[in-house]
Amino acid sequence: MSWSISFIGKPENVALAIEGEATKMEGQSRLEYEDAVPHLAALVRQNFAKEGTNYTTPCVRITANGHGDSREGDQLARQLAVTIEANYTKLV
Repeated sequence: MSWSISFIGKPENVALAIEGEATKMEGQSRLEYEDAVPHLAALVRQNFAKEGTNYTTPCVRITANGHGDSREGDQLARQLAVTIEANYTKLV
């Protein structure tokens, strides 16, 4: 099965959206996605700026998709493509 996501926003909001997306999936797609979620969310959260500094937290865009095959519950193959872009565009 396969899955895909695309989100843009503040890193913490994007990470939360990634974590919540699995509830919309079923079967093999959900299994594959749930395995990827902690890694995707952690990478997005690497884009931050501590409050009270002169740094600005970037806007983050993630696009990701994956595909896998299983037979009788045995995971046979998976592939994953991810792009994470950080920029300092102001969301309005």
